[in-house]
Amino acid sequence: MCVGASRAFAACFRGVGVDARACPQAGEEATELARRYTSGDECYPQVVTLADFFQAMAQEGFDPNRAAFLMPTTSGPCRFGQYAHLLERVLRLHGCPEVAVVSPSSETGYRDVAAHATSLKRLLWWATVGTDVLRSLLHRTRPYEVVPGTADDVHEAGLEDLCGILEGPGGAGGAKLGRVAASLARSLERFRSVETDRSRDRLLVGMVGEIFCRLSTYSNEDLIRTVERLGGEVWLSGIGEWVWYVNEWEKLGARAAGWPGLLSWLGTNLSLAVQRRDEHRLLEPVAQAFRGFEEPHEVIEVLELARPYLPWEGAPGEMVLSVGKAAYLQGKGADAVIDVSPFGCMNGVVSEAVYPRLSRDYGGIPIRNFYFDGSRADPEPDLEIFLELARNYSRNKPLPRPPAGLGG
Repeated sequence: MCVGASRAFAACFRGVGVDARACPQAGEEATELARRYTSGDECYPQVVTLADFFQAMAQEGFDPNRAAFLMPTTSGPCRFGQYAHLLERVLRLHGCPEVAVVSPSSETGYRDVAAHATSLKRLLWWATVGTDVLRSLLHRTRPYEVVPGTADDVHEAGLEDLCGILEGPGGAGGAKLGRVAASLARSLERFRSVETDRSRDRLLVGMVGEIFCRLSTYSNEDLIRTVERLGGEVWLSGIGEWVWYVNEWEKLGARAAGWPGLLSWLGTNLSLAVQRRDEHRLLEPVAQAFRGFEEPHEVIEVLELARPYLPWEGAPGEMVLSVGKAAYLQGKGADAVIDVSPFGCMNGVVSEAVYPRLSRDYGGIPIRNFYFDGSRADPEPDLEIFLELARNYSRNKPLPRPPAGLGG
């Protein structure tokens, strides 16, 4: 869903002996090829992911007989559930039917990707937490850097450090977990060493929305950099939030099944306990840098904030997370919230319908949907107007924004 996480996930697979690599990010040529195999009814992330796979197939030495593409899936009304099926069809039409498509499902908490590899599941979770931390540190530093590009270089160094540990020896035991935590601590010190100028007040802009589009800089025209250039600092919802949500949904399904679901409920809660313990260990060395920027301790907090607008048991998907997180961010002192979604996305459309009411209930905080379809339209004029609304709200908002800086 973003370049850093893809590279870290590939490192996890290599760490258990699988030759894995992140797809190279597609350019315009591969994207146009992907559009030839789609009708326009598909959402934009389908085009982008298909283009990424075409880019991978175009690499020197690609062997379809020894290749598999990882394309998760889901249930429910979202078109994402059809991505893997379309990919298989396109591979046949493109003359590469030998390529396997691996499709773990959110219905089982994505356990199918590692049904016989407990180590891989833990490593993937560490990669999720680690890349979320690195991305947050980048967004907390880059708007204030004195020398442009320094924060990006530090982020790249931290990602290389993290990936090296994830793919290294040691399985997924406590010693390796400690090395990952130490890597994040080193990255924090690197970010603290970046020369910054924090004398200028910046707007704190929360960013929610459809998970792929908000995390893929190619898909959203690198919207975060535009916000930074116009005087903002972005608090982006990461990948870990989605993992916790999928776990909560799985628990709900197990409870609804009654006694037959008891073993599933117990297994999910045991897995959650391990995830929570590992997350705490990884976040402990960097906790000081996130004072005031803490994510919700439990995802149920976000879901309950959304309940007056979208009861989460009946509104599955990013929409309930986006609405609840918008309310949460207002409570943390955000000056505005941006919802990033593909054009025509059900999650974006439903969220947009309830945002005016949520804004009124939460002191008038500005909330704006930005939709993307690959047309490369310049979002800057609309962003300038929106951020002016945020400045007006900021002057009289009830809660101050958390201080800029990384502690220490």
